[in-house]
Amino acid sequence: MGAIDLGEKRLALQPTDKPVGIFSAIGIAHRTTLRSPLFYLIVVGAMQLALVLIAIPVIRLLYALVLVQTGLGSIAYDRISQVLRNPLADITLLAIAIIAVFAIMGELVTLFVLASHHQDGEATSLRLVLRQVWGTIKKLVHPQGLLMIVYLILLLPLGQLGLTSILTKKVAVPPFISEELSKNPSTSLLYSGVLLLITYLNLRLIFTMPLLGTTSAGVWEAFVTSWRLTRRRSLRILGLFVVTTFSAGLVAFVLGAAALAPTIAADLLAPASSPWLAALGLSVFQIGVFVITALLTIMIVQSLTAMMRDWLLRLHADHQHLPTVISYSEPSHVSPRRQKLLWGLATGVIVVAFGITAVLNHRTMANLVDSEQTEVLAHRGFIQGGVENTLPALQASAKAGADRVEFDVMETKDGKFVVMHDANLRRLAGRNLNVKDLTQEELTKITVRAGGMEAKIPSLEEWIQLSIQLNLPQLLEIKLHGGETPDLVPRLLAVLDRAGVTEHYTYHTLSREVVEELKRLRPQLVVGFIVPINFGGVPNVKADFIVIEQQSYSSRFVRQAWAAGYNVIVWTVDDEQQMRNYMDAAVDGIITDRPDLGIKTRTDIAEDKGLTGRLSDAISRSASF
Repeated sequence: MGAIDLGEKRLALQPTDKPVGIFSAIGIAHRTTLRSPLFYLIVVGAMQLALVLIAIPVIRLLYALVLVQTGLGSIAYDRISQVLRNPLADITLLAIAIIAVFAIMGELVTLFVLASHHQDGEATSLRLVLRQVWGTIKKLVHPQGLLMIVYLILLLPLGQLGLTSILTKKVAVPPFISEELSKNPSTSLLYSGVLLLITYLNLRLIFTMPLLGTTSAGVWEAFVTSWRLTRRRSLRILGLFVVTTFSAGLVAFVLGAAALAPTIAADLLAPASSPWLAALGLSVFQIGVFVITALLTIMIVQSLTAMMRDWLLRLHADHQHLPTVISYSEPSHVSPRRQKLLWGLATGVIVVAFGITAVLNHRTMANLVDSEQTEVLAHRGFIQGGVENTLPALQASAKAGADRVEFDVMETKDGKFVVMHDANLRRLAGRNLNVKDLTQEELTKITVRAGGMEAKIPSLEEWIQLSIQLNLPQLLEIKLHGGETPDLVPRLLAVLDRAGVTEHYTYHTLSREVVEELKRLRPQLVVGFIVPINFGGVPNVKADFIVIEQQSYSSRFVRQAWAAGYNVIVWTVDDEQQMRNYMDAAVDGIITDRPDLGIKTRTDIAEDKGLTGRLSDAISRSASF
């Protein structure tokens, strides 16, 4: 193993030589990848398998240890501080982060090392690759290595620029946060600015991993050199991701159409064969998406490696102490025997994967026909027909056909209640006033505005009366602003009792204490616990259902919740395809700003006599890069 002298190569550059651009980098990546595409597919598959069989189980085991150390069923948003106060749990969480970083580093560095070797025309052996990967990981044994935890577990996944791992695929801004920020012009602008900053940082630091893995650079030097390399070239990097991802998406679209075609024909001509044809079509698509995703990753890695190596030579002469590219002098040679071995191994893996997925998919497709209906709940009423949490929005919910309306209740200064989500009136009323500082009479005289509509803030009594007139079931959320009276729950129940609706309503809240008090005072009430952020299993709470935010949703969570006796409601679901996905999964309810679309989607699914629509939904769920 040696090093390439960048100084000599820089002197060899001609003034007419053009820096490697988007399409020239893709060209290099294409030629290099085509030399041995099966090899790359097997490498990617092996690394994914290692993560699934080794890294993820170890992380889950350590996470279970955290739950034992803290006595929790899961780490929900309201228990994070409790976990952080436990030293043993903190040490275990740090161990999880370190293992995750090492696993992600191993995955990405392996690909960059292979790309660098192949672009040099060098031979690749497992021993040489492992040696270089291990050398890269050892660079993290330094205080600067902590930067990689932030970069690999937070910044890189949030950037969504192709260099992701299955370990961090759920790292994203929760939709409920982005949706709330988007409702106010100033916070929407701030949120957009933060997203742009994250994207910009990712573009400027995109060469950190290849520099760490294929050059002599340490952690800090890799960050600094990447920043220098991408100066005035951020748009070129962005263009690379756009071109490669669009191309992969186009291929996936054609593959999806081909996978759907047999089921479309079967639904029309031979419905009895639809489950098997749909299962086979889905298996073809899933395996195809793996191949497309793997090749997309390889193309991005190869393109970035080509750009980095060329641009590194072009740094100004005044940049001293440049990292040197690690190189091997062995010539590249792939024997016919090795080619046959790769073909045989790839064919065997594909056949086994196809058989297993076909059987599992047939069971799924057969069960979809009889899936249960999902309740559609209007989020704060129907906000296209009125300002959220106002009487016009409630009326619009009834017209839209919502099964139930979710609304928010807050206590006022005089111990009464109004229907309001925000503790401060700035967003909807344009006034810097707090609900806890105003009486019910004062609040109900205030006009709130949104989307060109306006209405008065309703009292809880007004809302109840209209819901009775509309014969529309309600899900009441008890919102806390921090200034509640100690007898908040009994006061609320008294208002509902007087109206005779207490047992006709269902309830949910972010407060574990309020949930438990409701169940203690009125065990027969149906009460839910809202979980905006959840890590791991199901929260241990005395509730009847869990309201989970989309980002924390998983089929595994639903199975665990159902097994523990909880129903599951997902919020806030406004996209039609996501609605179909949750309805196909038979979750108990979805809370949506578009109850009209939710009802229509559910009706469409019920009226779909074949499996084409369900297969299309499954293909959409599988089509993620």
